[in-house]
Amino acid sequence: MLPRESVFLEYKESVTPSYLKTVSAFANFGSGRVVFGVDDGRCAVGLEDPVGDALRIENAINDSIDPRPVFSLEVDEEARTVTLIVEEGAHKPYLCKGKAYRRSDS
Repeated sequence: MLPRESVFLEYKESVTPSYLKTVSAFANFGSGRVVFGVDDGRCAVGLEDPVGDALRIENAINDSIDPRPVFSLEVDEEARTVTLIVEEGAHKPYLCKGKAYRRSDS
């Protein structure tokens, strides 16, 4: 089983736009990871198209967060998961659709 969610780690069963707020929060207040394809029980359920989802995640961040944060994506094709790693940025605030976000708990 995977580690528990924390201020610096979040799981998403699928790729939905809500993760963009988390990207803003990590870039503003502390680096972190979002792992897509993992359910609330911390079990890898996989994504249908992890490579395609990684591309969609990258494009959404580039289109929705201003300024553009430093991030990387890792695709685990065996587990069918995508890990998004966001670095705390130097050019704060990082805005998602005009709002800055802060991560206060898991």
